[in-house]
Amino acid sequence: MGRGEEDGETGSRDAKRRRKNEGEGAKKSTGGTEGDSRTTAKEKAVVGDTFQASLEHEASEAHSRTEEEDQRLVASIISHVRTTMKEILKLKQDRPEQWTSEVEERRTQVLMLMLSLRRLSRVQKVRVRDARERTAEARQGVDGVTLQLQNLLYEVAHLKKEVRRCLDFQSADQEIDLVPVEQFYVEAPEDISRPTETVENLHEQRLARLQWELVQRRDQTQLFDKLTKEKEAVAEAISEQERKLASLAPRINTILEATRPLQVALDLPIDAKREQQRIVQLLPSPLYTLWVQVSAYGEAFDSSIKVEVFGDMEAARKLITKEEEPRADIYSESDNEQDQQEENLSRKKRSHKAQKMDADDLDDGVRQTLGLHPLNVKVTVNTKEGNSVVVSFHYMQVLRIITAKCTVFLQENLKAALTDVISGDTLLSCLFPEDDGHNSPNPANFFQLSHIHINLSDHLATTGRPYKWAQHLAGLSFSSYQQPSITEDSQEVPAVSPSAPDSSPGDGEVVAWQESAEQVPIIIQAIRRRLQARLALHTQLLNLETANSTNCIAIPGELLRHHFPGKVCSELRSWRPITWADYEASPATQHFREAQLVTSQHLFFLAVLERKQVVLEAQVAVAPDHPSTVPVVALALRWEGLHHADDIPQLRQMEKEINVHWDELVSCRSDRLQLLPLLLYRLAVCLDVFTEASSAHSDPNNPGSHFHKEKIFFRPARGPDRAFPFKYHPKLGVFSQR
Repeated sequence: MGRGEEDGETGSRDAKRRRKNEGEGAKKSTGGTEGDSRTTAKEKAVVGDTFQASLEHEASEAHSRTEEEDQRLVASIISHVRTTMKEILKLKQDRPEQWTSEVEERRTQVLMLMLSLRRLSRVQKVRVRDARERTAEARQGVDGVTLQLQNLLYEVAHLKKEVRRCLDFQSADQEIDLVPVEQFYVEAPEDISRPTETVENLHEQRLARLQWELVQRRDQTQLFDKLTKEKEAVAEAISEQERKLASLAPRINTILEATRPLQVALDLPIDAKREQQRIVQLLPSPLYTLWVQVSAYGEAFDSSIKVEVFGDMEAARKLITKEEEPRADIYSESDNEQDQQEENLSRKKRSHKAQKMDADDLDDGVRQTLGLHPLNVKVTVNTKEGNSVVVSFHYMQVLRIITAKCTVFLQENLKAALTDVISGDTLLSCLFPEDDGHNSPNPANFFQLSHIHINLSDHLATTGRPYKWAQHLAGLSFSSYQQPSITEDSQEVPAVSPSAPDSSPGDGEVVAWQESAEQVPIIIQAIRRRLQARLALHTQLLNLETANSTNCIAIPGELLRHHFPGKVCSELRSWRPITWADYEASPATQHFREAQLVTSQHLFFLAVLERKQVVLEAQVAVAPDHPSTVPVVALALRWEGLHHADDIPQLRQMEKEINVHWDELVSCRSDRLQLLPLLLYRLAVCLDVFTEASSAHSDPNNPGSHFHKEKIFFRPARGPDRAFPFKYHPKLGVFSQR
């Protein structure tokens, strides 16, 4: 008989068995309903007794045998099953007579053996359950004993603490500094000291000393009250005299104020101007020029500009007297030549004497060289928003240059950012190109400072910064070093300033009033623009430091809709400042540093953008005159390794898109103030295009290199350099190659 016949017989038997069961089930469903209802309770009782009996039998087996015995039984049953299965296999292969019945018999044996395995498994579970219950009971007992032990230890610690507190107790009288015992018996009356009772009894002695201390303190309190009343009486007398003297001040002020209404009515602040004129006469020529020009511009065009003179008037008068002594007539041409010769001779003597100075004399020379004039001119430039920039101009008498110190006052207190861009120390840095205020614009200062071995940039906090525009504002020009002969047409000397002699060619500077007058409106406007730009940059930096996604970048909605697509997948993960050393150490910034597009005067930041596993690091260099000079962005890509613009042409194209085509994002100055967030948002859009264009040529079996196409572009790459479509056409909403 073949295998197919055997399967056919088995299938026919199973079909007959199913039909029989279905017939019996139908009978039960039609006619056996009453019988079932009558026997249900009895069957449940029988089933419950059988189940309980099986549980008890399994529990008895678990206690009667050990685990090792059960393991041996399981091994023997498994061995028997294997042997029987081999016999079944052999019978099916050989097919002797009556082999189907023998196979059925052995299959029954295997099923019985499997039931035995299940019974042994239940016995093992009973044994495990009993072990867990015994373990839980033992653990409960241990926990109870441990809790009792902890309670006892806590009580012992509490008792020790109370004992220690009792031993360390100190009463309040122990802090009182009582008089010595000998002095107590000498000074205290006998009704308090009671020598016969207290000498031997220390407790009574202590009480008596405390009573004597109380009596003394009461007496001192009465004396204090008496002296306080006397002090108040004297103070009242003094106050009465002060009131009499103070009553004279209003009368004097009334006399002084009698002319004030007339001054106010005619808009003639004569008193203030008279006071300022007295101080202004003591200014040196460059500061006087600056004061005159800025004051005139303020009165003519901008009343919000305030110019004041501060300093030590007495020191300025002494300085003028000291300078006028060597000269009889400072406006005589012959005297000028003689003074020049004397000055040259005195300089030679000073240089010869300087070679013999010791360390103390050298320090005095440094202080004298870096000394400032006692008076300074303070110019306050106010803005429409209520903010103000206060610039103090000082004159260095030996170096003959103007220095400036800046302070910013804001209408509202701004939150502090990681990078302070509104600091007065750096606000006016590079107000004009290549003018950071670190070096002196006077060429002669190089030799003067080298002679005493100092660097002016190390003392800027004390002297201020010698900006070139400050020299122009004061009318100073150092062209005399290039043109030895100075004609009268090239300079205009303020004849109304008696404070200092006119500058001569030997002095190294030329006071030009016309140049100062031309520079005043330009410089004032530049200061206001710088403050406006720095306030906008401060707000943007605060926003970027707290931003954790690209949508958090603060950009006006009109610019956002006009220049960018609706959805950006790349996210701005972090924004933080970095140092010049960090910027120099990055290979991605080498070509910018070699081209001198970035210097140490810039502000440096690191922006990290991410899309899935692609990380783009952008090192942003913000110029001091931002946004007049556009930020420079250097890119590094972390995607299957670290790549720079020199490695991937498309990354270089992305840098070009950010650094070169920025003018497409701005159309006016208000838009240009938003240049930094606009560039970062464009960088996120370019990263989307980069990843989606790269995935068009990626391996389809590599899911990490595939990105869903969100941007619309027709060709992912074009040309020999495989340019990606970074240019966005807002009207069409598509990207294309440049």
